[in-house]
Amino acid sequence: MKVKDIDWLESSGNYVNLHSKGRIYPLRATLANIVELLQHKGFSRIHRSLAVNHHAIHSISYDPSGDGEILLNSGERLNLSRRFKDEFRGRFQGKLQ
Repeated sequence: MKVKDIDWLESSGNYVNLHSKGRIYPLRATLANIVELLQHKGFSRIHRSLAVNHHAIHSISYDPSGDGEILLNSGERLNLSRRFKDEFRGRFQGKLQ
């Protein structure tokens, strides 16, 4: 599997589930470590237990509460926590320019 094919990452106990093309690949690691390794490839943390590949994002919407939702090209919807929103927005905007 290629890194560019990973749509999103999900923390699950002592594992990180790599979501790619409708399949899940478990990897024994922490989400923080994987995001640190992949951030230069366009990955950002969006929630305590989620990270996303910027290239897989179709759209982003925000709630009045400050939280948001990310719609992926695959149709999957991910929660964007207000705690990670500003850092994510900065990294995502940087990738668009």
